[in-house]
Amino acid sequence: MRGYGAVPKLNKGHIMSSMQLNDFMKINGFPIFETAKELITKYELDVRYIRKWTTEAVTSAEIHISHPFVKHITIGRGPRYSGRMRIAVCLKDMSTFEKLYGKLTKKNSSTYVRYDEEGLQMLQNIRVKTELDTELSDSQLIAETDSVVEGDWSATDKLALIKQRIGHSSYARKVKARAGNRCQINSVITRNLIASHIKPWAESELVEKTDIENGLCLSPNYDGLFEDGLISFSDDGVIIINQMLSAREMSAYRLTGKETINVSTRQSKYLRWHRRKWGFHS
Repeated sequence: MRGYGAVPKLNKGHIMSSMQLNDFMKINGFPIFETAKELITKYELDVRYIRKWTTEAVTSAEIHISHPFVKHITIGRGPRYSGRMRIAVCLKDMSTFEKLYGKLTKKNSSTYVRYDEEGLQMLQNIRVKTELDTELSDSQLIAETDSVVEGDWSATDKLALIKQRIGHSSYARKVKARAGNRCQINSVITRNLIASHIKPWAESELVEKTDIENGLCLSPNYDGLFEDGLISFSDDGVIIINQMLSAREMSAYRLTGKETINVSTRQSKYLRWHRRKWGFHS
């Protein structure tokens, strides 16, 4: 992969502590690390940090991700594994994982071990984005997401689960398709898009939950800003910047304050709700 800057040196027998994703992406010359990079990209893993090591016995990357059920994924290869690629998934919540994805026979404590194709299937199960043939219909989305809202998960896990369900839905596909599968703020961005609710799921009426007029197609960074009330939009689609967002932060997010999005007449009511909620002047 390119665009990550200088390449750090890593030799056989060298064991390193945690590192950030960008630093990991700079490492070259180790096939299992190249495989890990491909899997991170393909399955859109939300990486927090990575621990990696290489010895004569094994070369491995332990990928710590943000996920309601998964702590980390270890991808390794070496004589210890008879030359096969080993994928181990360490879980925070086995019961919920098994309820969603079925019983997994090979398990040691909270870690499920799989090899080659079976391991890749596990990664497909826990990835954020799913293919069209596994998406949830509107009725399924409402039923499954409302069950999360009413469940006893923490607020953080509830939010992650709701986003995961929405990301699997026909609703998300329609919101993204209407935006041309591009971020509405920065049209250059076409990957890792989120169908962001203007009026949040938990505060929406039944018909509003799957109304595509209640959706924006945003990149994760802009989705976070919108969700936290740091940006909003006028009825004409002009971006409104919260005073809490500094000029330095605006520069980091590549915001000028002149960005605009297309807003339909029906979408205006949701944007008015968002502005009122976060104290923007209408």
